[in-house]
Amino acid sequence: MAKKQHSATERLAEFISETDYEHIPDDARNEAKKAILDWLGVTLAASREPVVNKVADYSRRAAVVSESSVIGKGFKTTAELAAWVNGIAGHALDYDDTFAGRDYNMHPTVPVLPAVLALAEWLDLAGTDIITAYVIGIEIESRIGDAIGRDNSVHGWHPTAVLGTIGATAACASILKLTTDQACMALGIAGSLASGLQKNIGTMTKPMHAGNAAKNGIIVSLLAKEGFTGNDNIFEEDYSFSNVLSAGHKDGLDGKEQDLGKNWHIVSPGMGYKAYPSCRSTHSSIDASLYLRDTIGIDPSRIAKIVCRTSRRHTQLARFHNPSSGYEGKFSIPYCIATALLKGKVVLDDFTDEKVAGIEARSLLTKVEFEYPDAFQKTVRPDQEVLIILDDGSEYSHRVASPKGYPENPMSDSELSTKFEECTNWFLSKKSIDRVVDLVMNLELLESTAKLMKNFMNREI
Repeated sequence: MAKKQHSATERLAEFISETDYEHIPDDARNEAKKAILDWLGVTLAASREPVVNKVADYSRRAAVVSESSVIGKGFKTTAELAAWVNGIAGHALDYDDTFAGRDYNMHPTVPVLPAVLALAEWLDLAGTDIITAYVIGIEIESRIGDAIGRDNSVHGWHPTAVLGTIGATAACASILKLTTDQACMALGIAGSLASGLQKNIGTMTKPMHAGNAAKNGIIVSLLAKEGFTGNDNIFEEDYSFSNVLSAGHKDGLDGKEQDLGKNWHIVSPGMGYKAYPSCRSTHSSIDASLYLRDTIGIDPSRIAKIVCRTSRRHTQLARFHNPSSGYEGKFSIPYCIATALLKGKVVLDDFTDEKVAGIEARSLLTKVEFEYPDAFQKTVRPDQEVLIILDDGSEYSHRVASPKGYPENPMSDSELSTKFEECTNWFLSKKSIDRVVDLVMNLELLESTAKLMKNFMNREI
């Protein structure tokens, strides 16, 4: 008898239901722990942001149910609302990790991890459960993203929200130990909840996309466990997820899911961590500007003109060439270039309304012009060159294809730890920071998620 040919949805569901901690190789586990530490840091740093304050206040109305921790806010609420607030916080600063160098642009951890941690805390699960579910979510996101590619974002969808909803659902299905049939249903339900429009980049709604994905992953998986139904072949045939979300350019997953459990995308191509708290499309120009300032010795007061050579794709993503707020500054290549040249660094405090409106920064960012040579249109990397013309007519330039934090130009473990400390030292003591780093980097030894999350509940004065 011929072996049944499984659909792409079934293959995804089998990977979800059949993958245990023991199946995940050491290098994938280690990458997971780095990503978890990085996300916890940027989420705590963002817990003071206005967008987070608003959604946290909303979620306090349900705090009579004390299931899962809201990071930095000192209260617990339902698992799905905790995941929602933490997901929004994790993306609010645009400092969270990315899938670097892919044909699509998304932040993989922020839709998945808040859902995993909220469920794991509520159900009192161990660190191995966190690692397993997180890796499954990342691997599923990666395959769907590779299959749909740039068609998703070209047509105005926000891939972090769209792909992240599926990744969060896969991770939660693992946490809840859904069967293959239940996981198929969960993916089907999730397909109808996957949404987020790029039109909202630059507003509070963009980080809410990530929170929605995390929250939906929990709701969907709990419903599927109770027999709630969805289409069990959501990734193929007419009106499939792939077809609709690619505007008709893709019909299925093109076999991208076939290597699940064989090749681990969290290791290769790998994760991209952010050295700067701004849109990834600004990072190569920041690195180039820092080089021109620190290595060449450019004096910002003598700059007559700045030219940024890049792909049109990156000026569409970082589209605020004359930003009017701190958040728009994160999506402004001119502002990030100006800040790097003026200060020799780009840090969290640079993205306030006051800093973006500063006279010195505005004077310099207005000197930035863009050019789009053909050579810069052919790569998915944020390949950028910054050319500076001084008041005496002399010219200096530097080109960066893979910015700091890319797998080809990685942040070291020490740099990631320093970033975590800089994000959390307003809330945690040095002793507590060291304790959290140790807990995460030895997460497989953690017996209860609550032991980790309690560190993020109350500020140490």
